[in-house]
Amino acid sequence: MELTQHCYAEISLPAFRANVRHAKKTLAGKAKLMIAVKSEAYGHGGLTLAHAAREAGADALAVLDIAQGIQIRAAEPDIPLLCWLHSPTSDFGGAARAGLDLGISGTWQLDLLVAQAPGMNTRVHLKIDTGLHRNGALAKQWPDLVRHAAAIEADGHITVVGIWSHLADTSLEEDNASLQRFHDAVEIARAAGLTPSLLHIAASAAAADVPEARLDMVRVGIIAYGVSPFGDRTAQELGFQPVMSVRAQVVSHSPRGDTATLGMGFGDGLLPPHAGRGWVTYAGVRYPIESVEADHLIIGSAADVALPPVGEWITLWGDSRGESPRAEDWAEWADTIGDEVVSSLGAHVQRKVIDEN
Repeated sequence: MELTQHCYAEISLPAFRANVRHAKKTLAGKAKLMIAVKSEAYGHGGLTLAHAAREAGADALAVLDIAQGIQIRAAEPDIPLLCWLHSPTSDFGGAARAGLDLGISGTWQLDLLVAQAPGMNTRVHLKIDTGLHRNGALAKQWPDLVRHAAAIEADGHITVVGIWSHLADTSLEEDNASLQRFHDAVEIARAAGLTPSLLHIAASAAAADVPEARLDMVRVGIIAYGVSPFGDRTAQELGFQPVMSVRAQVVSHSPRGDTATLGMGFGDGLLPPHAGRGWVTYAGVRYPIESVEADHLIIGSAADVALPPVGEWITLWGDSRGESPRAEDWAEWADTIGDEVVSSLGAHVQRKVIDEN
């Protein structure tokens, strides 16, 4: 069988737009809202979701790398678009010509940017590490970084529009300490002559739990897709709806009638649950997942209940009514996070985009 013949993902743009609007109201508040569309919008479809985010009121977008940023820029020419994961082979010249914002955390990145895009006033967000150790400049490197940035800004090569960081979100005490380290770094940057207009450190967790961390802009990622980043709160409890619903068709029953085969497997990006931890539902009945193979999964029968008929479609996750598993359930079964469950979906699996327009 073809890998995509018996499975697909439904992507609800109305749900996504509603989530973006809800994030703007409840997480950003008076701050600007940046929506992450990295990794092809967590497997949902980068260009489509970038457009929908802007329609729903997002003030800015974020991706990891310049290549995806350039791709999205072609479809979204005006919205600020931040890229921050760079290497010595990154195309800073292409980024400058596309009008991308660049997250910068090292003087070597500034030097490469000047070499590739001299005199272009490229928009830059300088990143300070405040404790998470996710590619920000260390405190001992920060004074040199901001002095170097100020010098090349004076020469017209860059404009430092932002200073930013990531929080570890391990505890309120650590987040508050990181926030103070961030403010200290901003003061060092201002003393060097920089005048950033955007300070941003909060993602979804901090925006919800540490409102004072919202500053000028809040970055929202997986929660906008209806998948919770919290261990103690579901997305639905926070007012967000699932955007992706993944469905697989019942393709056969075993000769004994005690198992059914569904047409989706790990070759399609389905993460196998640990033994005894997964289930699917049909007509309100739970059926245990026996195994996940390359191009199919096998479910067992439930006591005194017939198997789902051949040809029926089973929602593996994302049912807005809450009857099927959630992406977070699959994450728990596979000892991972919800981001990986949706992002791992194979590019060959058809996305059926649902829109109200």
